[in-house]
Amino acid sequence: MLQSPRVRASAGVLNVLRSNPYLKATEATAVAELLGASETETAATSVAGSEPQVDEAIAAEVAEPAAGDEVPDEAISAYIAEHATEIAAEQDKPFQPVGGIVELLGADFFPVSENKEMTAIAGGVERAVAESASGASAAAPRPKPVARATPHPGQRDNTVQKINRLDVKGRIQLAMKGNKEERSILIRDGTKVVALAVLDAPKISDGEVEKFALQKNVLEAVLRQIPLKRRFMKNYIVVRNLVSNPRTPLDLGLGLMKHLQTQDLKNISANKEVSDTVRKLALKMYKQKMDAANKK
Repeated sequence: MLQSPRVRASAGVLNVLRSNPYLKATEATAVAELLGASETETAATSVAGSEPQVDEAIAAEVAEPAAGDEVPDEAISAYIAEHATEIAAEQDKPFQPVGGIVELLGADFFPVSENKEMTAIAGGVERAVAESASGASAAAPRPKPVARATPHPGQRDNTVQKINRLDVKGRIQLAMKGNKEERSILIRDGTKVVALAVLDAPKISDGEVEKFALQKNVLEAVLRQIPLKRRFMKNYIVVRNLVSNPRTPLDLGLGLMKHLQTQDLKNISANKEVSDTVRKLALKMYKQKMDAANKK
């Protein structure tokens, strides 16, 4: 975003970026420097009697609506009432992401320190065994405990911690009123009623659903729910991603395959991650479409 000349030249956009809580430290520094230069130019312009114009189109693209905007409480209450039985049964179930927390945050999120300390400990243990075997009276030196690596501080950790403190109802509200990052985490909630609430969020974008349709670490219920929403099924990429996803139920994938274009059928027929049944049908439909095209 900061590489765009339009963004770098717009004080309004830079101010919006500066207020973004998810801005990285390096990006925040760059924004501050750009704003400093922009303020100098603004002062000079002000003397000349003109005001800088804010590119509203870019500002709207950068700024994300505040959590809770455009989401009436009635919609959340209706969802909770509709799923009251499921919520009551799983009210105390904690947040457990499909695939586990390590897969959610990524292996790099929990840094592994150098093995020098472990090597020293192993050497100490070997010496202790040797001394014990030789009848040495001196007590073996006690190895130092290895300090556990702590997660890097950052917004992602804060978001996960916030979600961990919520019960099922709280996570449902966050799924429907939260931001893009919170939805990307809650779609993987092992509690079905929470994960499905993400798909009912008014602010969810087509791009998010495209990614959800291709994810392997979501509940099967999520993949089944996506085609039931007409808005999502108007997006060809969503349909293609569902068929390409090896976690998509077989009956669903086969039913959606008729909507695919020729090239995508060919690609899926060579995709070894999907089932043999899906590949064979994709190949058959690809050949049929090619034959039909050749006859014209």
